[in-house]
Amino acid sequence: MSTFPLRQPVTEDDSSLASRAADGDRRAFRTLYDRHLARVRAQVGRLLGPSGRGADGRPSADVDDVVQDVFVQLYRAVGTYRGDSAFTTWLYRLTWNVTVSHLRRRKTFVDLDALLPLQLSHDEWKRLEARDLMGVLYAALDEVSADARSAFVMFYVEGMTLQEIADLTGAPLNTIAARVRRSRERVASVLSAAAQPANPQAQIQSGGRS
Repeated sequence: MSTFPLRQPVTEDDSSLASRAADGDRRAFRTLYDRHLARVRAQVGRLLGPSGRGADGRPSADVDDVVQDVFVQLYRAVGTYRGDSAFTTWLYRLTWNVTVSHLRRRKTFVDLDALLPLQLSHDEWKRLEARDLMGVLYAALDEVSADARSAFVMFYVEGMTLQEIADLTGAPLNTIAARVRRSRERVASVLSAAAQPANPQAQIQSGGRS
C-alpha cells in the first residue's frame, strides 16, 4: 500500500496578507497581528526602556498602550504598503514613528539620588545585574530628545549601523550621527551628575531637549 507525504500548510506571506487586510479582510489583519505582535512589543519595549515594565517584569500599561496604538495605526495605514521594502521593515518604521511620538508627549523625570549606586568600584560595577545597568542607561536617556534617544537605542542596543538608521528614519546620515553623539554625551553628563553628593531635592524635570 503506497503512502503519500502529507502536504505542508502554505504560509501566506506578509505582502499578500497586507493586501487582503487593506481590502477589509479582518482575518488577514488578525494573522498579521498574531505574527508580528511579539516583534512589535519587543521593539516598543527597547525604545521605552525598563520604565515600560512593571514590578513583575512584564510589560506595563505604557508599553501595552503604545503597542495597541501601533496596530491601530497599522489597521489605518496598511493600504499604503506598496511592497517597496519588506513588510517587517515597513512595520518597524511605523512602530518607530508611533513610539517616538509617544516619547515626545511623555513627561520624564530623573531622580539623581536614585542613580547614586553608580559610586562603585570597578568590580562592584561588574557585579550589577544587567537590568540594573539598563535601568540606569534609560534613566539617563530620559534627558535627551525622543529622536536622539531612539537613535542611541537603535545604534547601541539593537546594533544597527548609522546608515541603516538613516534609511529607516529618513533622516540624513549626518543628523543620525549627531543624534547618537549628542545622546552619548548627555548620558555621560547625567551619570557624572549622579556621582555628586546626594541632595534630597535633586529631582529634575527633563527640559531643553536636544
